[in-house]
Amino acid sequence: MRTSREIHAVTRHLIHVGYPKTGSTFLQEWFQQHPEFRYVSRGVAGFRSVNHMCVEPGGAFRYYVTSSEGLAAPHSSVANLRPPRPGETPRPPERFKEKQAEVCDVLRTLYPGSRILIVTRGFREMILSGYSEFVRLGGTLDPEGMCRALGTRLAEDEHHYLDYDYLVGLYLEAFGAENVILLPYELLRDDQRRFVAVLEETLGVDHAEIDIGRIHTSLSPTQMRWYPRLSRALSVVASGLGPAAARRLYAWYDARLYPAGLGSWLLKWAGAGRRITWEDFPDEILRFCEGKATRLRDHPLYAPYATEYLWREEAVPA
Repeated sequence: MRTSREIHAVTRHLIHVGYPKTGSTFLQEWFQQHPEFRYVSRGVAGFRSVNHMCVEPGGAFRYYVTSSEGLAAPHSSVANLRPPRPGETPRPPERFKEKQAEVCDVLRTLYPGSRILIVTRGFREMILSGYSEFVRLGGTLDPEGMCRALGTRLAEDEHHYLDYDYLVGLYLEAFGAENVILLPYELLRDDQRRFVAVLEETLGVDHAEIDIGRIHTSLSPTQMRWYPRLSRALSVVASGLGPAAARRLYAWYDARLYPAGLGSWLLKWAGAGRRITWEDFPDEILRFCEGKATRLRDHPLYAPYATEYLWREEAVPA
């Protein structure tokens, strides 16, 4: 049995650079429950604040953990695609890659030698799941309209936030290949126990029986079809109100829409009906993602998912 002092001698900082829609909520719950990690939600290196570090500095942990989707996608809204609501000022395009590089540089300056965890997701599922989040946040566009708006962003390289090669390259250069852990979300989707086992082995921590299950799931195909219609109807009502009244209306709506609280009565009212699937999304959107995941190709864990990362030939396991 190692003492607290012995464990601290090998303790490191783990930074989870979390892409949205790649199991971040699952991982954060796992970090919080595993006894060898110190993690707090929205904290840095396991602490909520400097005062928290001063008041509760002790504990025998293998890793102090920082985990945030903002590290991989430092933007103020879901791809900055939601149309401005009544009273809102239109948002200028955000320079994703410039911000990603700045975040990486700050992390390297503050925490050199940290271990980096990046989980990626195949492009089709990333776009489909991203659309679910978009309409859950009140987006009014249908899949084709969202893809047109998304395409205008991805067509400009500086705004391309799905360029895995770019982000992975930043962290490989800043922290070294030996410190960068790359995992496919698809492994978590298909075999949660194996995903956790791979992560435990890679990080050198003991196995802990933690039952998390599925959390923060995407909307159902029926909800994805009806939510934008509700949001468009609400925008018509809100446009006839003053700014303050419109904000109150949207606050009420968001509180019920985001947690999927509208889902039960919505599904009863809408019935099964037609559902949103990948067939509703134009394949042309994928051309902006081709060649953006080549750094992942030779990793054995990615071999079964060649199609999802748009590799024309299956990757060969090492």
